[in-house]
Amino acid sequence: MASSDSLSGLLKWLGREEWRGAFEEVLHQHLGPACETAGIEFDEIAGVLGDHHFMMLWACAFEDFLTRDSEPGGRNIVDDYLKRRGWKEPVANRRYMAALRTSTMSLYEVSEIVVGQSFLARDLLRGGEPLRISERTATKSLTTWDRIGARVIELNGKTMIAGGALPFTHEASEEVIRALARTKKKMRLELKKFVKRLDAPAATNFDNGAVDEIVLAGLAPLITNVWLDDVLSKTLNPNLPTIVNNDGDEIVLYTARYPLASGTNAERVRSCLRSVPVLREASETVWNWIGTELVPPNQHSAALAAKAKAGAGQSYGVRLNDGTTVFGTIELTDDAVVLRTNSPARAQRGQSLLTSALGGLVRSPLTKIETVEQAISSNQPHAVGPSNEIPPDLRAEIVRVTLDKHYRETLDQPVGMLGDITPRVAAKTKKGREKLVAWLKFLENQSARDRDRDDPMRLYDFSWMWTELGIANLRR
Repeated sequence: MASSDSLSGLLKWLGREEWRGAFEEVLHQHLGPACETAGIEFDEIAGVLGDHHFMMLWACAFEDFLTRDSEPGGRNIVDDYLKRRGWKEPVANRRYMAALRTSTMSLYEVSEIVVGQSFLARDLLRGGEPLRISERTATKSLTTWDRIGARVIELNGKTMIAGGALPFTHEASEEVIRALARTKKKMRLELKKFVKRLDAPAATNFDNGAVDEIVLAGLAPLITNVWLDDVLSKTLNPNLPTIVNNDGDEIVLYTARYPLASGTNAERVRSCLRSVPVLREASETVWNWIGTELVPPNQHSAALAAKAKAGAGQSYGVRLNDGTTVFGTIELTDDAVVLRTNSPARAQRGQSLLTSALGGLVRSPLTKIETVEQAISSNQPHAVGPSNEIPPDLRAEIVRVTLDKHYRETLDQPVGMLGDITPRVAAKTKKGREKLVAWLKFLENQSARDRDRDDPMRLYDFSWMWTELGIANLRR
């Protein structure tokens, strides 16, 4: 990334009356639609997003302006400045301005990061092989499989990104990809209609690649608006996504504590719990409630389908090693039986189950209900926990072994992102392998995102999963 000083002269030139109005129009194209959707004014953006993100947006709009021909006369600010003031600029600055003049903003996927030096960038909109980008600062914050909106340019024999670079979420980047596909399809149809009206058969073999470049060249405002719309919606409405359980019910955490009745013997309670067919004993004091027959398969599928259609968000479920779904847990303490589950429907069924099994051995339950948001806000650290006392190398090994076990079991379990089939089954078809690549990249990126460089979760090596599934050649 070149220094901002490289464009200082051009930035001053932008303040001239002949360019100021034209740039304001471009800036509005980049920020206006998203601001209108969010109901905020231009001058509020910096306060909402912070100066850094606002300057990134401004830089994206400015770099787009440098590529445009403006009225009157189809003049370009870079051509004008270099013609009239270029003699005052060092050669490196002139080359940088010229490179930006012909640049195109696109969406890139990051991989093979060498901190302080470079990273690979794969163009998600134009395809092709990944490019090795020379970059120092950005590599310190990037994570493998991050997606960024930026301009890639060639300068002095190196490939680098320009100053305006936006970090995209996976969802927002997919929206850009879909928008590009729709726009290209529409433009090709319009071209075909135009050629047909001309009645010129020889002209029907137009270059699809050229059409794609024309569309992409005008896509910069859409890219920034999608990014800004995504960030503003999360910043102004910081709600957690809806999370549903395997029944399709929104997760709400229920704890029902049944005090033991006077004179009740713990062994008698334990004996009663052991006699319930849908309770699987995990230890002397804990049972997993696995009553899968309580939710008929057709109702289960219908509930999940309805939630998915409504855009409910993420699904979450707990399974035992054999794939059996766990509906809740039951714990026997010194003075109570405690039921924990994650939805109103399960809580009602679980309490009926315990009332029937234990009868007069327990008193009426005391119930605690928490939403996911409440549980997160109440789970703030107040003291140094045991994990902080574990030596770093031992902690890293514990994390590695735990994740190895978890992900090895996951390979044989249905995954929502794969269409509710297992990763091993998905690996058998071309379409399934495409979904596998997206899923594995998502896992790896989320595991490392927003963590310290030496965090064991960030350092976990997912490459064995690609090899295990036979798609190591697609990890690029």
